[in-house]
Amino acid sequence: MNESFHIADLIYRLFQDKLSATEQEELQGWRKADPKNEALFQKLQDNQKALQKHEIYQQFDANNAWKSVESRLGETKVVPMYRKAWRYAAAILLPVMIASAILYIWMTPTDPLAGVDEVIKPGQEQAVLTLADGKEMTLEKNDAPKEIDQGPARLKNAENALAYEPTATKEKQETVFNKLTTPTGGTYRVVLADGTKVTLNAASSLRYPVAFTDSTRSVFLTGEAYFDVTHTGAPFMVKTASQEVRVLGTEFNVKAYEDEASVETTLIEGSVQVETNFGPKLLQPGEQAILTRSALDISPVSPAKYTAWMNGKFQFSGASMEEVMLTLARWYGFEYSFANEEAKDLHFTGRVDNQQPISAILKMMEATTLVKFKFQDDQISIH
Repeated sequence: MNESFHIADLIYRLFQDKLSATEQEELQGWRKADPKNEALFQKLQDNQKALQKHEIYQQFDANNAWKSVESRLGETKVVPMYRKAWRYAAAILLPVMIASAILYIWMTPTDPLAGVDEVIKPGQEQAVLTLADGKEMTLEKNDAPKEIDQGPARLKNAENALAYEPTATKEKQETVFNKLTTPTGGTYRVVLADGTKVTLNAASSLRYPVAFTDSTRSVFLTGEAYFDVTHTGAPFMVKTASQEVRVLGTEFNVKAYEDEASVETTLIEGSVQVETNFGPKLLQPGEQAILTRSALDISPVSPAKYTAWMNGKFQFSGASMEEVMLTLARWYGFEYSFANEEAKDLHFTGRVDNQQPISAILKMMEATTLVKFKFQDDQISIH
């Protein structure tokens, strides 16, 4: 493998935290050897153009690189892409496949993803607010109400966030509920009447009281949301179709999409109690509860992976291609299909910016897995 392929392999494995101390020193030496090397590394590190197929190799001679690929391909044993053989095939073929895929794009006149970025756009801050009386309001940057008086609270909308302020009244008010819904490709923030901050991810909804009048503060979630709960002394309950999360004051993330097989509750700080048909479980910071039809399991995790979406990132760690595509489709708002069913069980690891063109993300996935994408009739097919 010539130097360009070797350095590309080091960078790729650095992003997966798989470099030895010796290899880290070698990569550090390459970065210091030339300002251009460091500039290229920073581009990849920042994920602005991360791992687009030409990024790593564009400063090297393509013809020599292609000869290196051809010679290695001639010596490499072909391994069928069966589910059980994938990890062994990847170990043998991955470095060569990354390089050959990159060079293939250079030499292929027709781009199978041509036009995809003109049709499929990144998501943005947008939502629909449904008031207690059924009236709906679209919340977007340039088209949204700024202030609404609603019984025991005043609603203000500014800087792509709702905020509820209790109005001064001594009379007991009937509890009324609003609902905030984000579409595919949307996210929005709301500050509830008690000061609790909630950020909704794409294709999610939160039903909540305009003002909390009961001894228990309860909200109802479908989809995914990050909660920063204000401590008032009254319990705060997040209810989904299959579980309840009880807290006093803390930060946590709940992912409860109806089209996914599990519900994930990830604790950032404080403590929460997850209540299900399998009984209650108490979480500590850095732990996650995973609820399936058959069990409720608790395990330690890296919370940053599960809250990356809050910072405009996608972070995948050994995620199946089926999970990756479902996540991307929620944000970019596209339809997709698997032309190759085997591809569903391929795995992808990476961290990317959710404002990148969709083509950049798909090409990065092509460069680091066995998967191929095509865009036709406004739909992405996976091969």
